[in-house]
Amino acid sequence: MGTLFATQEGLLAAKGDKSDIVARKLFVWGTGEAGQLSLGGPDDDNIHKLTKPKPFGNKGISADTDAGELGPGGPEVIAAGGMHSLLIDANGRILSCGSDDHGTLARQYRDSDESEDDFYYVLRPVEGISPSGKGVPSEQGKVRRFRATRVAASDGCSIALNADGELVSWGHFKDGEGKVCFADTDADNAPREQWTPVPVPSLEDVRFAQVVCGENHVLALTLDGRVYSWGLNSMSQLGRFANLYHVRARFLKRDPPASMLLTPEAIPELKNIVRLGCGLNTSFAVDADGRVFAWGLNTRGQTGTGLKKDKVTRPTRVKALDPHRVGGARVVQVAGGEFHTAFLLSNGDVWICGDGDEGKLGLPETHEAMSKSPSSSTNDPIEPVQLRTPVHVPMPGTDARAHIIGIAAGMRFTFALAKDGTLYSWGTTSDEAMGQPAETWGDDQSKSVPTPVPMPGEPGSWQIVSVATAGQHSLALAVRAA
Repeated sequence: MGTLFATQEGLLAAKGDKSDIVARKLFVWGTGEAGQLSLGGPDDDNIHKLTKPKPFGNKGISADTDAGELGPGGPEVIAAGGMHSLLIDANGRILSCGSDDHGTLARQYRDSDESEDDFYYVLRPVEGISPSGKGVPSEQGKVRRFRATRVAASDGCSIALNADGELVSWGHFKDGEGKVCFADTDADNAPREQWTPVPVPSLEDVRFAQVVCGENHVLALTLDGRVYSWGLNSMSQLGRFANLYHVRARFLKRDPPASMLLTPEAIPELKNIVRLGCGLNTSFAVDADGRVFAWGLNTRGQTGTGLKKDKVTRPTRVKALDPHRVGGARVVQVAGGEFHTAFLLSNGDVWICGDGDEGKLGLPETHEAMSKSPSSSTNDPIEPVQLRTPVHVPMPGTDARAHIIGIAAGMRFTFALAKDGTLYSWGTTSDEAMGQPAETWGDDQSKSVPTPVPMPGEPGSWQIVSVATAGQHSLALAVRAA
Protein backbone atom coordinates (compact mmCIF):
# COMPACT_ATOMS: atom_id res chain seq x y z
CA MET A 1 0.00 0.00 0.00
CA GLY A 2 1.45 2.86 0.16
CA THR A 3 -0.24 0.16 -1.62
CA LEU A 4 -1.43 -3.06 -0.68
CA PHE A 5 -2.04 -5.91 -3.01
CA ALA A 6 -1.95 -9.59 -1.98
CA THR A 7 -2.76 -12.64 -4.02
CA GLN A 8 -4.74 -14.74 -1.62
CA GLU A 9 -7.04 -16.74 -3.87
CA GLY A 10 -6.31 -19.46 -6.39
CA LEU A 11 -2.59 -19.53 -5.73
CA LEU A 12 -2.01 -23.09 -4.57
CA ALA A 13 0.09 -24.59 -7.31
CA ALA A 14 -0.13 -28.10 -8.70
CA LYS A 15 0.60 -30.03 -5.54
CA GLY A 16 -3.00 -30.83 -4.67
CA ASP A 17 -3.77 -31.60 -1.04
CA LYS A 18 -0.05 -31.99 -0.29
CA SER A 19 0.25 -28.19 -0.23
CA ASP A 20 -1.44 -28.25 3.15
CA ILE A 21 1.27 -30.37 4.75
CA VAL A 22 4.44 -29.56 2.80
CA ALA A 23 6.46 -26.91 4.63
CA ARG A 24 5.96 -23.49 3.09
CA LYS A 25 8.92 -21.13 3.18
CA LEU A 26 8.58 -17.35 3.42
CA PHE A 27 10.69 -15.32 0.98
CA VAL A 28 11.06 -11.55 1.33
CA TRP A 29 12.60 -8.76 -0.74
CA GLY A 30 12.51 -5.00 -1.19
CA THR A 31 12.96 -2.22 1.34
CA GLY A 32 12.88 -3.38 4.96
CA GLU A 33 13.80 -0.16 6.71
CA ALA A 34 10.64 -0.24 8.84
CA GLY A 35 11.06 -3.92 9.71
CA GLN A 36 8.48 -5.15 7.20
CA LEU A 37 10.76 -7.99 5.99
CA SER A 38 10.91 -9.52 9.49
CA LEU A 39 14.69 -9.72 9.48
CA GLY A 40 15.22 -8.27 12.95
CA GLY A 41 16.68 -4.92 13.91
CA PRO A 42 19.53 -3.41 11.86
CA ASP A 43 23.06 -4.49 12.80
CA ASP A 44 25.14 -1.55 14.02
CA ASP A 45 22.22 0.70 13.05
CA ASN A 46 22.99 0.09 9.37
CA ILE A 47 19.44 0.18 8.10
CA HIS A 48 20.51 -0.46 4.50
CA LYS A 49 21.35 -4.06 5.41
CA LEU A 50 17.59 -4.60 5.54
CA THR A 51 17.19 -3.92 1.81
CA LYS A 52 17.08 -7.08 -0.31
CA PRO A 53 16.97 -6.64 -4.11
CA LYS A 54 15.93 -10.24 -4.79
CA PRO A 55 14.02 -12.98 -2.92
CA PHE A 56 15.69 -14.00 0.33
CA GLY A 57 14.55 -16.82 2.61
CA ASN A 58 13.34 -15.65 6.01
CA LYS A 59 15.39 -17.78 8.40
CA GLY A 60 13.39 -16.87 11.49
CA ILE A 61 10.08 -18.03 10.04
CA SER A 62 11.75 -21.17 8.65
CA ALA A 63 13.11 -22.00 12.10
CA ASP A 64 9.68 -21.47 13.67
CA THR A 65 8.11 -23.68 10.99
CA ASP A 66 10.66 -26.45 11.57
CA ALA A 67 10.02 -26.23 15.31
CA GLY A 68 6.28 -26.62 14.76
CA GLU A 69 5.46 -23.23 16.29
CA LEU A 70 3.49 -22.12 13.22
CA GLY A 71 1.47 -25.31 12.84
CA PRO A 72 1.64 -27.99 10.10
CA GLY A 73 3.30 -26.49 7.04
CA GLY A 74 3.92 -23.09 8.63
CA PRO A 75 2.74 -19.90 6.90
CA GLU A 76 -0.62 -20.10 5.11
CA VAL A 77 -1.53 -16.57 3.98
CA ILE A 78 0.50 -13.38 3.46
CA ALA A 79 -0.41 -9.73 2.96
CA ALA A 80 1.64 -6.56 2.54
CA GLY A 81 0.65 -3.08 3.71
CA GLY A 82 2.36 0.25 3.21
CA MET A 83 5.21 -0.40 5.66
CA HIS A 84 4.05 -3.56 7.39
CA SER A 85 3.50 -7.25 6.69
CA LEU A 86 0.90 -9.75 7.87
CA LEU A 87 0.99 -13.54 7.95
CA ILE A 88 -1.53 -16.18 8.96
CA ASP A 89 0.07 -19.39 10.20
CA ALA A 90 -1.34 -22.90 10.05
CA ASN A 91 -2.71 -22.45 13.57
CA GLY A 92 -4.84 -19.53 12.37
CA ARG A 93 -2.89 -16.85 14.21
CA ILE A 94 -2.18 -13.47 12.61
CA LEU A 95 1.42 -12.28 12.89
CA SER A 96 2.58 -8.75 12.08
CA CYS A 97 5.82 -6.80 11.67
CA GLY A 98 7.01 -3.42 10.43
CA SER A 99 5.95 0.10 11.29
CA ASP A 100 3.75 0.38 14.40
CA ASP A 101 2.31 3.73 13.30
CA HIS A 102 -1.13 4.37 14.87
CA GLY A 103 -1.94 0.74 15.68
CA THR A 104 -0.92 -0.76 12.34
CA LEU A 105 0.58 -3.93 13.89
CA ALA A 106 -2.16 -4.57 16.48
CA ARG A 107 0.46 -5.03 19.19
CA GLN A 108 2.37 -2.68 21.49
CA TYR A 109 5.90 -2.61 22.86
CA ARG A 110 5.97 -3.23 26.61
CA ASP A 111 9.02 -5.43 27.27
CA SER A 112 12.09 -3.51 28.43
CA ASP A 113 14.28 -6.63 28.02
CA GLU A 114 14.47 -6.08 24.25
CA SER A 115 14.64 -3.06 22.01
CA GLU A 116 11.63 -1.70 20.14
CA ASP A 117 13.36 -2.58 16.86
CA ASP A 118 13.73 -6.21 17.89
CA PHE A 119 10.06 -6.25 18.90
CA TYR A 120 8.56 -4.66 15.78
CA TYR A 121 11.07 -5.92 13.18
CA VAL A 122 10.05 -9.57 13.63
CA LEU A 123 6.73 -11.28 12.83
CA ARG A 124 4.83 -11.91 16.08
CA PRO A 125 1.17 -12.61 16.95
CA VAL A 126 -1.20 -9.67 17.14
CA GLU A 127 -2.88 -8.93 20.46
CA GLY A 128 -6.51 -9.29 21.45
CA ILE A 129 -7.44 -12.24 19.19
CA SER A 130 -6.32 -15.86 18.80
CA PRO A 131 -7.80 -19.16 17.59
CA SER A 132 -7.77 -20.55 21.15
CA GLY A 133 -8.98 -17.42 22.92
CA LYS A 134 -5.66 -17.30 24.76
CA GLY A 135 -2.80 -14.90 24.21
CA VAL A 136 -1.84 -11.29 24.88
CA PRO A 137 -5.07 -9.47 25.82
CA SER A 138 -6.32 -6.20 24.39
CA GLU A 139 -6.35 -3.00 26.43
CA GLN A 140 -9.72 -4.14 27.77
CA GLY A 141 -8.08 -7.30 29.12
CA LYS A 142 -9.81 -9.62 26.66
CA VAL A 143 -8.74 -12.12 24.01
CA ARG A 144 -11.37 -12.73 21.34
CA ARG A 145 -11.56 -16.25 19.89
CA PHE A 146 -10.87 -15.76 16.17
CA ARG A 147 -9.27 -18.19 13.71
CA ALA A 148 -8.22 -16.09 10.71
CA THR A 149 -8.46 -17.51 7.18
CA ARG A 150 -7.83 -14.35 5.13
CA VAL A 151 -6.20 -11.00 5.82
CA ALA A 152 -5.81 -7.79 3.82
CA ALA A 153 -3.87 -4.60 4.42
CA SER A 154 -4.06 -0.99 3.32
CA ASP A 155 -1.46 1.65 4.12
CA GLY A 156 -2.37 1.67 7.80
CA CYS A 157 -5.59 -0.31 8.27
CA SER A 158 -5.75 -4.11 8.27
CA ILE A 159 -8.74 -6.42 8.23
CA ALA A 160 -9.13 -10.17 8.76
CA LEU A 161 -11.82 -12.71 7.91
CA ASN A 162 -12.61 -16.04 9.59
CA ALA A 163 -14.36 -19.17 8.33
CA ASP A 164 -17.68 -17.97 9.76
CA GLY A 165 -17.53 -14.82 7.64
CA GLU A 166 -16.81 -12.47 10.55
CA LEU A 167 -14.53 -9.45 10.15
CA VAL A 168 -12.15 -7.78 12.59
CA SER A 169 -10.12 -4.67 11.84
CA TRP A 170 -7.44 -2.46 13.36
CA GLY A 171 -5.06 0.40 12.56
CA HIS A 172 -6.08 3.65 10.88
CA PHE A 173 -6.97 5.48 7.70
CA LYS A 174 -5.23 8.67 6.65
CA ASP A 175 -6.45 11.45 4.37
CA GLY A 176 -4.40 13.54 1.97
CA GLU A 177 -3.47 15.99 4.72
CA GLY A 178 -2.23 13.26 7.05
CA LYS A 179 -5.23 13.31 9.38
CA VAL A 180 -5.70 9.96 11.11
CA CYS A 181 -9.06 8.31 11.84
CA PHE A 182 -10.57 4.84 12.18
CA ALA A 183 -14.29 4.87 12.98
CA ASP A 184 -17.17 7.21 12.20
CA THR A 185 -19.63 7.03 15.07
CA ASP A 186 -21.96 9.45 16.82
CA ALA A 187 -19.85 9.24 19.95
CA ASP A 188 -17.63 12.20 20.80
CA ASN A 189 -14.78 9.81 21.53
CA ALA A 190 -14.80 8.02 18.17
CA PRO A 191 -11.35 6.40 17.94
CA ARG A 192 -8.76 7.99 15.69
CA GLU A 193 -6.79 4.74 15.67
CA GLN A 194 -7.45 1.17 16.76
CA TRP A 195 -4.63 -0.70 18.52
CA THR A 196 -6.18 -4.18 18.69
CA PRO A 197 -8.57 -6.06 16.36
CA VAL A 198 -12.28 -5.29 16.85
CA PRO A 199 -15.40 -6.20 14.88
CA VAL A 200 -15.99 -3.66 12.12
CA PRO A 201 -18.45 -1.09 13.50
CA SER A 202 -22.00 -1.59 12.14
CA LEU A 203 -21.07 -4.90 10.44
CA GLU A 204 -21.01 -7.19 13.48
CA ASP A 205 -24.03 -9.20 12.26
CA VAL A 206 -23.13 -9.33 8.55
CA ARG A 207 -21.22 -12.29 7.12
CA PHE A 208 -18.58 -11.94 4.43
CA ALA A 209 -16.81 -14.02 1.77
CA GLN A 210 -13.95 -11.70 0.73
CA VAL A 211 -12.24 -8.46 1.77
CA VAL A 212 -9.71 -6.35 -0.17
CA CYS A 213 -7.93 -3.06 0.46
CA GLY A 214 -6.65 -0.15 -1.57
CA GLU A 215 -4.24 2.46 -0.29
CA ASN A 216 -6.78 3.91 2.15
CA HIS A 217 -10.08 2.15 1.52
CA VAL A 218 -11.72 -1.23 2.06
CA LEU A 219 -14.20 -3.33 0.06
CA ALA A 220 -15.98 -6.28 1.65
CA LEU A 221 -18.14 -8.86 -0.16
CA THR A 222 -21.08 -10.41 1.70
CA LEU A 223 -22.14 -14.02 1.33
CA ASP A 224 -25.21 -12.88 -0.62
CA GLY A 225 -23.24 -10.81 -3.14
CA ARG A 226 -23.46 -7.27 -1.79
CA VAL A 227 -20.43 -4.96 -1.56
CA TYR A 228 -19.69 -2.69 1.40
CA SER A 229 -17.13 0.10 1.15
CA TRP A 230 -15.51 2.49 3.61
CA GLY A 231 -12.41 4.64 4.05
CA LEU A 232 -11.06 7.51 1.97
CA ASN A 233 -13.31 8.65 -0.89
CA SER A 234 -11.32 11.54 -2.36
CA MET A 235 -10.96 9.69 -5.68
CA SER A 236 -14.48 8.17 -5.66
CA GLN A 237 -12.92 4.82 -4.79
CA LEU A 238 -15.86 3.90 -2.53
CA GLY A 239 -18.34 3.94 -5.42
CA ARG A 240 -20.99 5.78 -3.44
CA PHE A 241 -21.81 9.19 -2.07
CA ALA A 242 -21.97 10.29 1.55
CA ASN A 243 -24.94 9.55 3.78
CA LEU A 244 -26.32 13.01 4.61
CA TYR A 245 -26.83 12.08 8.27
CA HIS A 246 -23.14 11.24 8.65
CA VAL A 247 -22.14 14.37 6.72
CA ARG A 248 -24.05 16.48 9.24
CA ALA A 249 -22.49 14.58 12.14
CA ARG A 250 -19.00 15.14 10.77
CA PHE A 251 -19.71 18.81 10.13
CA LEU A 252 -20.84 19.36 13.70
CA LYS A 253 -17.86 17.52 15.17
CA ARG A 254 -15.42 18.56 12.38
CA ASP A 255 -13.99 15.08 12.69
CA PRO A 256 -13.19 12.82 10.87
CA PRO A 257 -12.09 14.52 7.62
CA ALA A 258 -14.85 15.23 5.13
CA SER A 259 -13.18 12.99 2.53
CA MET A 260 -13.58 9.96 4.81
CA LEU A 261 -16.69 7.77 4.81
CA LEU A 262 -15.95 5.50 7.75
CA THR A 263 -19.38 3.97 8.27
CA PRO A 264 -19.52 0.92 5.96
CA GLU A 265 -22.44 1.01 3.55
CA ALA A 266 -23.46 -1.18 0.63
CA ILE A 267 -22.97 0.13 -2.90
CA PRO A 268 -26.56 0.11 -4.20
CA GLU A 269 -25.85 -0.70 -7.87
CA LEU A 270 -23.90 -3.88 -7.13
CA LYS A 271 -25.82 -7.16 -6.86
CA ASN A 272 -24.79 -10.82 -7.14
CA ILE A 273 -21.10 -9.97 -6.92
CA VAL A 274 -18.68 -12.92 -6.63
CA ARG A 275 -15.23 -11.27 -6.32
CA LEU A 276 -13.54 -7.94 -5.67
CA GLY A 277 -10.26 -6.20 -6.47
CA CYS A 278 -8.47 -2.92 -5.76
CA GLY A 279 -5.81 -0.57 -7.03
CA LEU A 280 -4.43 2.23 -4.89
CA ASN A 281 -7.45 4.42 -5.55
CA THR A 282 -9.57 2.23 -7.81
CA SER A 283 -12.09 -0.52 -7.10
CA PHE A 284 -13.45 -3.48 -9.05
CA ALA A 285 -16.24 -6.04 -8.74
CA VAL A 286 -17.17 -9.08 -10.85
CA ASP A 287 -20.74 -10.37 -10.85
CA ALA A 288 -22.12 -13.88 -11.28
CA ASP A 289 -22.52 -13.33 -15.03
CA GLY A 290 -18.83 -12.47 -15.38
CA ARG A 291 -19.37 -8.75 -15.90
CA VAL A 292 -16.65 -6.48 -14.47
CA PHE A 293 -17.47 -3.14 -12.83
CA ALA A 294 -14.94 -0.43 -12.00
CA TRP A 295 -14.85 2.96 -10.28
CA GLY A 296 -12.39 5.41 -8.75
CA LEU A 297 -9.33 7.25 -10.09
CA ASN A 298 -9.12 7.11 -13.90
CA THR A 299 -6.50 9.70 -14.89
CA ARG A 300 -4.55 7.15 -16.97
CA GLY A 301 -7.45 4.89 -17.93
CA GLN A 302 -6.74 2.50 -15.06
CA THR A 303 -10.42 1.61 -14.54
CA GLY A 304 -10.50 -0.02 -17.98
CA THR A 305 -13.94 1.45 -18.66
CA GLY A 306 -12.80 3.42 -21.71
CA LEU A 307 -14.04 6.66 -20.15
CA LYS A 308 -11.83 9.74 -20.53
CA LYS A 309 -12.74 11.44 -17.27
CA ASP A 310 -10.39 11.55 -14.29
CA LYS A 311 -12.80 9.94 -11.82
CA VAL A 312 -15.43 7.26 -12.32
CA THR A 313 -17.83 7.99 -9.48
CA ARG A 314 -20.16 4.97 -9.73
CA PRO A 315 -19.64 1.30 -10.71
CA THR A 316 -19.27 1.21 -14.50
CA ARG A 317 -18.97 -1.79 -16.84
CA VAL A 318 -15.58 -2.78 -18.20
CA LYS A 319 -17.18 -4.00 -21.41
CA ALA A 320 -13.91 -5.13 -22.99
CA LEU A 321 -13.79 -7.99 -20.46
CA ASP A 322 -17.34 -9.25 -20.92
CA PRO A 323 -17.07 -13.06 -21.26
CA HIS A 324 -18.30 -13.10 -24.87
CA ARG A 325 -15.46 -10.72 -25.81
CA VAL A 326 -12.68 -12.85 -24.26
CA GLY A 327 -13.56 -16.31 -25.53
CA GLY A 328 -15.94 -17.16 -22.71
CA ALA A 329 -13.34 -16.64 -19.97
CA ARG A 330 -14.14 -14.69 -16.81
CA VAL A 331 -12.11 -12.37 -14.62
CA VAL A 332 -11.05 -14.22 -11.46
CA GLN A 333 -8.68 -11.65 -9.95
CA VAL A 334 -7.93 -7.92 -10.23
CA ALA A 335 -4.78 -6.18 -8.95
CA GLY A 336 -3.89 -2.55 -9.53
CA GLY A 337 -1.18 -0.02 -8.85
CA GLU A 338 -1.43 3.75 -8.93
CA PHE A 339 -2.01 4.17 -12.67
CA HIS A 340 -2.38 0.63 -14.06
CA THR A 341 -4.56 -2.42 -13.50
CA ALA A 342 -4.09 -6.13 -14.29
CA PHE A 343 -6.92 -8.63 -14.73
CA LEU A 344 -6.47 -12.41 -14.47
CA LEU A 345 -8.90 -14.50 -16.51
CA SER A 346 -10.10 -18.03 -15.83
CA ASN A 347 -8.18 -19.32 -18.86
CA GLY A 348 -4.86 -18.13 -17.38
CA ASP A 349 -4.53 -15.01 -19.52
CA VAL A 350 -3.56 -11.62 -18.09
CA TRP A 351 -5.09 -8.42 -19.47
CA ILE A 352 -3.94 -4.92 -18.54
CA CYS A 353 -4.83 -1.25 -18.91
CA GLY A 354 -3.65 2.18 -17.81
CA ASP A 355 -0.36 4.06 -18.06
CA GLY A 356 2.18 2.70 -20.56
CA ASP A 357 5.17 4.49 -19.06
CA GLU A 358 8.05 2.64 -17.31
CA GLY A 359 7.00 -0.79 -18.60
CA LYS A 360 3.85 -0.92 -16.46
CA LEU A 361 1.81 -2.63 -19.16
CA GLY A 362 4.30 -5.44 -19.82
CA LEU A 363 3.89 -5.01 -23.57
CA PRO A 364 6.82 -5.08 -26.03
CA GLU A 365 7.51 -1.91 -28.00
CA THR A 366 6.34 -3.72 -31.15
CA HIS A 367 2.90 -4.47 -29.69
CA GLU A 368 0.21 -2.68 -31.69
CA ALA A 369 -1.32 -1.26 -28.51
CA MET A 370 1.92 0.61 -27.76
CA SER A 371 1.69 2.72 -30.92
CA LYS A 372 -0.09 6.06 -30.81
CA SER A 373 -3.61 5.56 -32.08
CA PRO A 374 -7.10 7.02 -31.70
CA SER A 375 -7.73 4.47 -28.92
CA SER A 376 -4.97 6.05 -26.88
CA SER A 377 -5.93 9.08 -24.79
CA THR A 378 -3.15 11.18 -26.31
CA ASN A 379 -1.22 11.36 -29.57
CA ASP A 380 1.49 13.55 -28.08
CA PRO A 381 4.79 11.79 -28.99
CA ILE A 382 6.26 12.81 -25.63
CA GLU A 383 3.42 11.42 -23.54
CA PRO A 384 3.35 7.64 -22.86
CA VAL A 385 0.57 5.49 -24.24
CA GLN A 386 -2.49 5.26 -22.04
CA LEU A 387 -4.70 2.22 -22.61
CA ARG A 388 -8.21 2.98 -21.40
CA THR A 389 -9.49 -0.49 -22.25
CA PRO A 390 -7.63 -3.72 -21.33
CA VAL A 391 -5.44 -5.68 -23.74
CA HIS A 392 -3.87 -9.13 -23.47
CA VAL A 393 -0.32 -9.38 -22.05
CA PRO A 394 1.85 -11.96 -23.89
CA MET A 395 3.62 -14.25 -21.43
CA PRO A 396 6.90 -16.07 -22.15
CA GLY A 397 7.23 -19.83 -22.42
CA THR A 398 4.90 -22.49 -23.75
CA ASP A 399 1.15 -22.23 -23.29
CA ALA A 400 1.19 -24.69 -20.37
CA ARG A 401 4.09 -23.00 -18.62
CA ALA A 402 2.65 -19.52 -19.13
CA HIS A 403 -0.74 -20.39 -17.60
CA ILE A 404 -1.10 -17.76 -14.87
CA ILE A 405 -2.89 -18.57 -11.60
CA GLY A 406 -2.36 -15.39 -9.58
CA ILE A 407 -1.43 -11.72 -9.87
CA ALA A 408 -0.38 -8.89 -7.56
CA ALA A 409 0.55 -5.26 -8.20
CA GLY A 410 2.76 -2.63 -6.66
CA MET A 411 2.57 1.06 -7.37
CA ARG A 412 4.38 0.83 -10.74
CA PHE A 413 4.83 -2.90 -11.35
CA THR A 414 3.01 -6.22 -11.57
CA PHE A 415 3.62 -9.84 -10.56
CA ALA A 416 2.14 -12.85 -12.37
CA LEU A 417 2.43 -16.34 -10.88
CA ALA A 418 2.47 -19.25 -13.32
CA LYS A 419 1.07 -22.71 -12.70
CA ASP A 420 4.57 -24.19 -12.58
CA GLY A 421 5.51 -21.88 -9.68
CA THR A 422 7.49 -19.36 -11.73
CA LEU A 423 6.97 -15.74 -10.70
CA TYR A 424 7.15 -13.06 -13.39
CA SER A 425 7.41 -9.30 -12.87
CA TRP A 426 7.42 -6.21 -15.04
CA GLY A 427 7.33 -2.44 -14.60
CA THR A 428 9.57 -0.21 -12.48
CA THR A 429 10.37 0.38 -8.81
CA SER A 430 13.00 2.29 -6.85
CA ASP A 431 12.39 0.19 -3.72
CA GLU A 432 13.79 -3.20 -4.87
CA ALA A 433 10.33 -4.77 -4.58
CA MET A 434 10.18 -6.23 -8.13
CA GLY A 435 12.81 -8.84 -7.37
CA GLN A 436 14.83 -7.90 -10.47
CA PRO A 437 18.23 -6.57 -9.31
CA ALA A 438 19.30 -3.40 -11.14
CA GLU A 439 22.45 -3.58 -13.26
CA THR A 440 23.94 -0.69 -11.29
CA TRP A 441 23.51 -0.24 -7.53
CA GLY A 442 21.09 2.57 -6.81
CA ASP A 443 19.31 2.40 -10.16
CA ASP A 444 15.63 1.52 -10.43
CA GLN A 445 14.63 -2.08 -10.99
CA SER A 446 12.94 -2.11 -14.39
CA LYS A 447 11.60 -4.68 -16.87
CA SER A 448 9.40 -3.77 -19.81
CA VAL A 449 8.01 -7.29 -20.38
CA PRO A 450 7.22 -10.22 -18.04
CA THR A 451 10.53 -11.59 -16.75
CA PRO A 452 11.11 -14.49 -14.31
CA VAL A 453 12.06 -13.40 -10.79
CA PRO A 454 15.32 -15.18 -9.81
CA MET A 455 14.93 -17.42 -6.78
CA PRO A 456 17.78 -18.70 -4.58
CA GLY A 457 19.39 -22.04 -5.36
CA GLU A 458 19.24 -24.03 -8.57
CA PRO A 459 16.70 -22.87 -11.18
CA GLY A 460 13.37 -24.56 -10.59
CA SER A 461 14.20 -25.67 -7.05
CA TRP A 462 11.42 -23.53 -5.52
CA GLN A 463 7.77 -23.48 -6.52
CA ILE A 464 6.05 -20.26 -5.46
CA VAL A 465 2.44 -20.69 -4.33
CA SER A 466 1.47 -17.12 -3.36
CA VAL A 467 2.80 -13.58 -3.57
CA ALA A 468 1.95 -10.23 -1.99
CA THR A 469 3.36 -6.74 -2.46
CA ALA A 470 2.81 -3.21 -1.28
CA GLY A 471 5.17 -1.39 -3.60
CA GLN A 472 8.15 -0.99 -1.23
CA HIS A 473 8.44 -4.65 -0.26
CA SER A 474 7.20 -8.05 -1.38
CA LEU A 475 6.52 -11.45 0.17
CA ALA A 476 6.11 -14.92 -1.29
CA LEU A 477 5.36 -18.40 0.00
CA ALA A 478 7.10 -21.27 -1.76
CA VAL A 479 7.56 -25.02 -1.45
CA ARG A 480 10.40 -27.25 -2.60
CA ALA A 481 9.80 -28.41 -6.15
CA ALA A 482 9.00 -32.10 -6.45
